Amino acid sequence: MLKALRLIGVFLTVIAAFSVVGCNDDDTFEQVSIVSVSPNEIFPGDEVTLEGENFNEVLFVFLNNDQVSYQLNGNIISFLTPTNGGVGERTVTLVMPDGYIVTTEITIVPRPFPIIEAVSTNAAQEGEQVTLRGTSLDNVESVTIGEVEASVVSSTATELVITVPAGVPENVASTILVVTNGGEATAPGNFYVGQNLVLNGGFELGDGDDFTNWSKFNGADLMTATTASGEAYFDRSLRAVGFGGDAWRTQLASDPAAMQVGVEYTLSMLIKAEAGSPGDGGNIRFSTNPDALYSGNYDITSEWQQIEWVFTANADPARVVLDLGVVENAVYFIDNVTLIATGSGTPPPPPININGSFEESDLGVADNINGWGGLNGANASGEVTDEESHDGDKSVKMTINAIGSNPWDIQPTSNMTVVDGETYNLSVWFKGTGISNMKIAIDQGGDPGWAEWGNPEQSFQDNAWTEVNYDFTADTTNSNDGNARFAISMSYDGNVGGVIYIDDLVVRLVQ
Repeated sequence: MLKALRLIGVFLTVIAAFSVVGCNDDDTFEQVSIVSVSPNEIFPGDEVTLEGENFNEVLFVFLNNDQVSYQLNGNIISFLTPTNGGVGERTVTLVMPDGYIVTTEITIVPRPFPIIEAVSTNAAQEGEQVTLRGTSLDNVESVTIGEVEASVVSSTATELVITVPAGVPENVASTILVVTNGGEATAPGNFYVGQNLVLNGGFELGDGDDFTNWSKFNGADLMTATTASGEAYFDRSLRAVGFGGDAWRTQLASDPAAMQVGVEYTLSMLIKAEAGSPGDGGNIRFSTNPDALYSGNYDITSEWQQIEWVFTANADPARVVLDLGVVENAVYFIDNVTLIATGSGTPPPPPININGSFEESDLGVADNINGWGGLNGANASGEVTDEESHDGDKSVKMTINAIGSNPWDIQPTSNMTVVDGETYNLSVWFKGTGISNMKIAIDQGGDPGWAEWGNPEQSFQDNAWTEVNYDFTADTTNSNDGNARFAISMSYDGNVGGVIYIDDLVVRLVQ
C-alpha cells in the first residue's frame, strides 16, 4: 500500500533534525509518489528499484528504521537490501523536506534452496563435462567433486554444466556438492572420477527401443526406451517390465567389458519402480556373463535410488547383466549404469606395442607412423584422424578403395618384441559399417612367416565402438631377433568409400 503522510511528531532523530533546518511551505511542496516497485520477488542483497514522480525532492531513504544508501536517476531510485537483514515485511520510507514522507511495503523472501534432480552420468574422467538438472541452480558460488572445486561451464535455474577437475581421487566414491547463495545441494548417488567400463550406460544411444552396446537376452519386447516426463531420469532411459517367475526372464546385458580377474569392481545404476505396479516395485538383481556371478536382491521403490554391487571379477572380458524379471508386470525405469574398477588389484603388465592409441602421431599421416609398419592394405588407405576416437583424441581412419575377396586386403600392421613360448593378449577397438569378420595375423619372421591366425568370434554393430580380444602364444623359431609383427585383417561387406576407425590397440603379456 502506498501512502503520502505529513510527519506528525518525530519520525526519527535524523528526520526531526532535518525538519528544523529546512521547511517548505505546503504551497510549494511537489507531491512525491511511488508508482512501482521491482523486482516482484526480492531476496536479501538484491537491488530494489522504485519508479515514481518528483523523486528529486527525496532527501533520505529508510528501510524500516535503518537509513540506506541509494542512487537517484531521474524518477528512479535504487538501493540494495542488506544481506544479513533477515526476511519478511519491510517498510520503505522516502523522506522529503518539511517532514513529508512516502512509504511502501516490500517483502524480502529467502533465496530459493537449490535442488538437484538428475545428473547426466555418475562417472566421468578428468576434463569431461557433467550436466546437473533441477531447480534454483543459478547464482552458483561453488561446485566441488569430493573436496576439489570444479569449473562451471554454464548455469541456469534448471541446468548446471561443470567440468571434472584434476586432483580428485580416481575410482573412489565422491559427492558433487553445489553451493548457491540460497543454500547447498548434493547430486543423487555416488559419483566416480574414472572410466565407466560400460558403454552407453546412460542409454542415450540407440534407435527406437534398441540400446547401442546392449543386448536383450530375454524378454526383448518388455524392454523399451522412454523419454517421458516422470519416467526418464535423464533424457532417455530404459523402461523394463518383469516377465515373472525368474529374474533372468527380463534380462538386459552390456557388451563385454574389459576386466582384470581378481580385481574388485563396483556396478551401480539409478532405478525406480512405477508407483502402483505389482509387488510395490518388487526386487531385481545384477549378474555377470560368462561364469556368472550374482548379486543379492535389491528392493525397489517408486523413488529414484542408486543401488550398488561390489564383486571380484572372475572373467575377462565379461558382460554386466540386469536381471529384472522376477515380479510379473513390475515396471522399472533405469539409467546411469556404471561399472568402475574400485579395487587396486595387481596392475596389468605394460603394453609391448607402442603408440596403439595413435596419440603420438601427426594428423593426416598415412605411413611411417611411430610403432607401425604401415596402414595400407591392398584395398584401403589409412590416415590418423581426430574425427573419431575411443579414448584420447586420435584414431586411424581406414577408407575403403575397393571391395576385395580376402580379409588381408585391408591390413594395417605394427611391430612388437615377443618372448618365445609366452602368451599375449591383443585388444583393439573398431567402429564403422560393413565389418563382417576379423582376423588377427601374427608374423614371427622367417618361413612360413604368418605363424598363427586368430579369428575371434565377434559381432560388429554398425557405428558402435566394438572391442576384439585375442590371445596368442609367441613362437620365434624362425626369427633371428625375437621380433614379430601383427596384422589386423578384416572382411568387409560395405561399399567403396566406407570408413572404419581403429583405436586403442594394446598387446600385453598374459599373467
